[in-house]
Amino acid sequence: MTTHSPEPIVIDLEAEGEFLTDDQPHPGRPADGPTAGTGTGTGTGADGNGTGFATRLAAALASQGRREYTALREGLTVLKTETGTWASASRETPAHLRASLLNRRYATWTAKQAAEVERLEEKATELEKKAKRALAAGQTDEASTADHKQATTLSGAMYQEAADWRERARDIQRQPYTGHIDPTDAELERHRRRTANRRRTALATLTLALGGLELAIGNLVLPTITTAGLLLTAWAKGRITGWRRELPDVPALAYEIATGKPAKDKKETETATATDAPPLPIRQATTEEQAGAAVLQALLGEGLTVGSVTDVTREKWGWKATAHLVKGKPADLVLRLPQLDVALGVRAGGVMAQPQTAAAGSVVLRILLGDPFDPMPPHPVYAPRSNSILRPFSLGPSMDGSPTQVTIAGQNIMVIAVPGGGKSAIVRTLADYITSCTDAIAVDVDPTGRGLGPLRHLAAMTAYDEKRIDDVLDWAIREAEIRTEQMGDDVDNWQVTDDSPAVFVIVDEHPQLTKTQKAKVIKLGRIGRKARVTVVLLSQDATSDVVGDAIADVFGIRIMLPCRKADVPLVVGSDTAISEGWMPHRLVPSPGDWDLADAGAFYIVAPGLRDPILRKATFLNAETATLRTQERLAAGTVTITPEPADVDGDEDLPPVLLAIRAAFDSHGDPDFLLTDQVLEHLATTGPEWRQWEDKDPVDRRREAVKKITREFKKAGLPPLKTDRRVDLNKDNPPSGYWLRDVEAAFEGLPD
Repeated sequence: MTTHSPEPIVIDLEAEGEFLTDDQPHPGRPADGPTAGTGTGTGTGADGNGTGFATRLAAALASQGRREYTALREGLTVLKTETGTWASASRETPAHLRASLLNRRYATWTAKQAAEVERLEEKATELEKKAKRALAAGQTDEASTADHKQATTLSGAMYQEAADWRERARDIQRQPYTGHIDPTDAELERHRRRTANRRRTALATLTLALGGLELAIGNLVLPTITTAGLLLTAWAKGRITGWRRELPDVPALAYEIATGKPAKDKKETETATATDAPPLPIRQATTEEQAGAAVLQALLGEGLTVGSVTDVTREKWGWKATAHLVKGKPADLVLRLPQLDVALGVRAGGVMAQPQTAAAGSVVLRILLGDPFDPMPPHPVYAPRSNSILRPFSLGPSMDGSPTQVTIAGQNIMVIAVPGGGKSAIVRTLADYITSCTDAIAVDVDPTGRGLGPLRHLAAMTAYDEKRIDDVLDWAIREAEIRTEQMGDDVDNWQVTDDSPAVFVIVDEHPQLTKTQKAKVIKLGRIGRKARVTVVLLSQDATSDVVGDAIADVFGIRIMLPCRKADVPLVVGSDTAISEGWMPHRLVPSPGDWDLADAGAFYIVAPGLRDPILRKATFLNAETATLRTQERLAAGTVTITPEPADVDGDEDLPPVLLAIRAAFDSHGDPDFLLTDQVLEHLATTGPEWRQWEDKDPVDRRREAVKKITREFKKAGLPPLKTDRRVDLNKDNPPSGYWLRDVEAAFEGLPD
């Protein structure tokens, strides 16, 4: 067998040397012994091995350095090319330029639209602030009834104008984009040049900014960092091809050409597709999932951005669910409640909304499919002399089934309802409980003469004509003042007992009282709470005369049955009451006995009751009220001995002086009272003070002041001088009288 020696393997040390070590010798040197092809042993020592490794390492590093240098040079070339093509916009195709130009036009239009909407919203907000200030100015103690009416009218006009501006802003927001026009080739080229100019300007600005900053710093730190960053970027572009700029896909248009609305992403498109079908009437829903889907569909159909509808539960009266907004405000949903009534197929007012304070974007919805108070529980039975006014009692059930528990001792109560709203149900419930207590009495005041109906015979006092009403109100004010004087320093409130009962002055048909009587009612409300002599005021609206002046700080319990929309913010005490869920204005009053509608249904603001939940008063019919009256009369009713009025010698005092003092008294005894406020009170005392009503205000004021001076002169008193208050209005100082001067006039009376 013939053998052949193998062909020698030649290894390029410059290319492969880095892969060899001293433990793996190259072919030119055996593992042990001298280097092949030489006759010396210089490579066998330690120095020989070290020199060989260093040579190979240097060769490897040099090879790697050449490769990195090549990558850097290529990266610099790529970076230069990319920067040039980007700055010149030379690689943008006509499709790219078209999308960019059309989206730029749309963005410009959108920005102008948003700016106009913002301008209108700011204008509306400023008007609302002015309206609030105007209304507050008309509700001060110094303001007259005319001032209050004027302020209410002015603020109402401002609020309406603000609402008009907001509606105009919404109209602008709803306008579709109509500026889509496909650009011509010449327009595309102009857009390419404009884009290139913008980019070059931006690049030059950046370069100048960096250069200026480097000169300002004055050292090599920033240039070093800049150069290092540039070289690193270039090396990366040479080494990593994925870092090189590629022309992106043609961007989609930011709007839909057919509708002019913003383009939807995939998720929004799926949601929109889901809402293309008409909303499902919720009456057809049989499961929580179906009801939730119906509610979500209706909300999205009204343009609300709702993320989900959760906590869907079936109630005896319909469905309850929580909508979670992802954009906008709960007020946006509240404004669409009438449309949601239609979308969900329920009666008018059948959708109720209660925004949640703990979660700003969550709104609890109650959708009524039936009467929430059917069956209605019977009116409670109270035996004669079986209760205490210090204990809570129920006005009726709420939608969630819990009773409406209130404690009315020391509380002024306001009840607002339009005709047919069910005011009598609330009044009878209150009067029925008060007259069953051993430590409380009711005082019945009604200028129409109807009063409490069958229960009026249980009242400790009744007042149905003008003179009697004045006397009863004067007595109540004196009673409150006497009790306040008798309370010790360590007593905050009058201690109610069977011998010193709480007094409730129930004033029905408040708008029909005289101006003086209305002022007395408000005064009693202000001073009587701690003395436990309080007012139950019933009215068809909360904005007439002085009622609106005192709601927030006088009436601790406020009950709203079907009423006017304008009354809701005043009664609740919040400009945003409706958007917070208070909606008595959506309740339907009864047109007659054949249809009760929402009569007796109410919302209440009271201690411990601050949520806008619908409730309903239990009804005490006339027959049952008559039987209870007879039972309580037979068992004995609670009475109170009126304190005698301190009027000794009043018949000898000048009537004009008494009338002016009464004017101060009706306004809560301020230090200063405007002349017009004094004259308004004098006008209620006799026709001689109304003889200048057809004159201009300035002439009427001048003639009335002259008559006051003449009357004081007849009584042997020095003239009561008016004073102009520059501190109130430096341009047109109003005139008026000081209480100290009136009191001094009493001291100056002849014996």
